[in-house]
Amino acid sequence: MPRPMTERRVSSERKLILVVGDQPAGRTVAVEFREHEGFEVIEAPSADYAVTILQAKDDIGVVFTDVTMPGLLNGFDLAQIAQTLHPNISVIVTSGALPSGFTGVAPDARFVKKPNRMAAVIRLVHELTEGSSPAG
Repeated sequence: MPRPMTERRVSSERKLILVVGDQPAGRTVAVEFREHEGFEVIEAPSADYAVTILQAKDDIGVVFTDVTMPGLLNGFDLAQIAQTLHPNISVIVTSGALPSGFTGVAPDARFVKKPNRMAAVIRLVHELTEGSSPAG
């Protein structure tokens, strides 16, 4: 007997994004813009905290993270951990400049230089999420 599709309805209509950064004002703007674009957003104030979210949830489609944050982990560490925990996850890393050593840290991560043009970031998120559809 088929199961009701109510649980999948939200994930198929909205893409879940984890926004990670240590500056509340930056996270707030990013979260508000993404929510207006139809994305569901979870905030994390550090890469360390984001890892706990990634360990608890398996429906995050995109991680949008700053590089430099307080704590033991930085955005590059988070990108690598996210892709290890969830091989199909998309990661966007942002910073003022492309730091040396970025390539190869998380091979499938995308880099967006600050200041971010939110419209360009949203187009990238759409590109990354539309390329993969929920299983089933």
